[in-house]
Amino acid sequence: MRTGGDMGIVGTWGRLAAALAACLLAGLPAVPASAQQGDPSFPVLITADQITHDENLGVVVASGNVELSRDQQVVLADSVSYNMRTDVVTAAGNVSLLDPDGHVIFANFAELTGDLREGFIRDVRILLSDRSRLAAATGYRVAGNKSILKSGVFSPCELCREDPTRAPLWQIKAAEVVHDQEAKVIRYRDAWLEIFGIPVIYTPYFQHPDPTVDRQSGFLAPTFGASEVLGSTYQQPYFWAISEDRDFTFSPIFTTKRGVVGVGKYREVFPNGTMDLRGSGTIADRERSDGSIESDVFRGHIDSTARFDINDSYRMGVDVQRASDGTYMRLYNFSGVPNLTSRAFVEGFNGRNYLAVNNYLYQGLRSSDQDDELPVILPLAEYSYMSDPGVAGGKYTLDASLLALTRPAGRDSRRLSVALGWEIPYTGPAGDVYNLVARVQGDGYWVDSVDPNRDVVNPTSATESGITGRVFPQVALQWRYPWVRHSGAMTQVVEPVAQVVLAPNGSNPGRIPNEDSQDFEFDDTNLFSLNRFTGVDRVTSGTRVDYGLKWTVTGDGGGWASAFVGQSYRLREDSVFEDGSGVEDKLSDIVGRVEIKPTYALDLRYRFRIDKDDLTARRSEFDLRVGPPALNLDLGYVFIDPDAQADEFGGREELNWTLYSRLSKYWSAYGGIRIDLEAEETREARIGLTYNDECFLIQAVGRRSFFSDREIEPEDSVYVNFVFKLLGGTTGAGAGGG
Repeated sequence: MRTGGDMGIVGTWGRLAAALAACLLAGLPAVPASAQQGDPSFPVLITADQITHDENLGVVVASGNVELSRDQQVVLADSVSYNMRTDVVTAAGNVSLLDPDGHVIFANFAELTGDLREGFIRDVRILLSDRSRLAAATGYRVAGNKSILKSGVFSPCELCREDPTRAPLWQIKAAEVVHDQEAKVIRYRDAWLEIFGIPVIYTPYFQHPDPTVDRQSGFLAPTFGASEVLGSTYQQPYFWAISEDRDFTFSPIFTTKRGVVGVGKYREVFPNGTMDLRGSGTIADRERSDGSIESDVFRGHIDSTARFDINDSYRMGVDVQRASDGTYMRLYNFSGVPNLTSRAFVEGFNGRNYLAVNNYLYQGLRSSDQDDELPVILPLAEYSYMSDPGVAGGKYTLDASLLALTRPAGRDSRRLSVALGWEIPYTGPAGDVYNLVARVQGDGYWVDSVDPNRDVVNPTSATESGITGRVFPQVALQWRYPWVRHSGAMTQVVEPVAQVVLAPNGSNPGRIPNEDSQDFEFDDTNLFSLNRFTGVDRVTSGTRVDYGLKWTVTGDGGGWASAFVGQSYRLREDSVFEDGSGVEDKLSDIVGRVEIKPTYALDLRYRFRIDKDDLTARRSEFDLRVGPPALNLDLGYVFIDPDAQADEFGGREELNWTLYSRLSKYWSAYGGIRIDLEAEETREARIGLTYNDECFLIQAVGRRSFFSDREIEPEDSVYVNFVFKLLGGTTGAGAGGG
């Protein structure tokens, strides 16, 4: 019997189906496309331009655009024959086999069992789900989930379009390649790693996960480096996938000048949280602050976090940051932070309410830090409540905190603070907007060893102890009047803003220690804040008037620009504001900002504080990002007048720029410098080069540091990462990148 075409065989299909049903598992191996939609129990489906059946030989032959599918596997070929007596399927001409994982096997000839699970393939090529490739002269299909290739080649690299015969950037050639889809691994025997067709590394056995694997135990990409302090360095991470919810990465750093550093990271996911434990350790020499050397001592650090949900509203967590000494983390490139903070907390969110209980422990890493003068906070409990809008949109607020702060040496402070507030907004008939706020704050302190005349942590003069406090009320009325104008493709908004704040003078007695309000900075962000200090220990007392003008323009194409300028006037001066703060006089300095973003390729921000008397700059911050990805510049400039800075760092003028370029599809580079303009010194210079394509990543980073602190000296360093993609690996930022 001979039939030609899907629709032409419908009348005779019943006899062919009956003949094949006895030979294949469960029954109906061949149906036309129009008949495939009826019975979901069909285990095998065949479509073709033409199907013939030789009843004497028990052979069914399908030719022309043949498609055979079974159990989520599909075979395509120019012709397919099925021997019902031997249960063998033979495919020839443009053969391809698609499996459920998305891998495709190509061949010129294939001979498979009827269930497509066993067989022989000639001139085999395998396209994996991530478009990486396997190829061999011959191959075998075993158990439906394992492909064995003889004289095989593997590479994820795209072939050259101009000359596909050229060797890819890298490939692995082996006497035998086994793709085990059940274990999701590719294994090699007698293998060579070739780069541009040149054999580089030989190994008798090698394996790596196939593209369907997200995580599997094995070595990750190493980092090579060299620096004047550490010498030559080599970091080799090993990733251990302990289980689905746990893993451990061991990343030792080998240095020629500072020995071996053990680096580890353990991660675990729980039903209600996560844990991330990181740390390092070594036995090495350490330079004391007096310049003497302490030999063969333990040095290390811990940087770990844990977060757990208690219920839908509350969670708890722990952050642990500690180091054996002040220079260890910067010496081995783990971090350059000046201090470490450990914290244990519980916090909850419920509608408009928020509750947090924090406990803090600090460690200073600077040579000037005295650890026995750093505070231990057990606890800092904070609660915040805001009511739903009530009559006329008014709402109530409650802010409360409880603090217990102690020191091994120096003053102690225990504080209970409660602030009640009421706020009501109003919009006038002309579009003018008002906001009335009334607030009263009550603070009670129990202090020990406080110098009422000087704000010092560990006073040597006469001190006072006992109970003190204050009650501080404030009433503020703010007015805004936005004016809008549409002109062509632009919309402009001009908005004058004014605020009157009524409050008693003083309210910052010397017996109240300043623990949480020391980093005061007067700028455009806190001009209209009731309390311009960051904490509770200091309040912005006195009656004042704040005023400013804001202008904004937006374009239909998405570009925009804005500017703001403002100032404040107080009826009386307040000694709580130090000279140089910008608000030490009745009339404050002028503060403002300018922001311009006409297109995605230009983003400019400028913030300033100008002296009210001579209009000279007291503080300037300039940030510019300009250019497309092909070439863009990130420029930052900071200027702080020495007379306008009250904290310990003093004035400074600094320029920081980074130039980044996407040189081509795969190549990119960057370079940058940080310069202290006041001292006329370069603080840091850096340069990097990256090549990143579908199969290979190389990153080279060079850095010159001029930082000096105890055993840390100015140095040049270089670090390089080589990552052969799909062989496992992540990149690190340096020797301590982990």
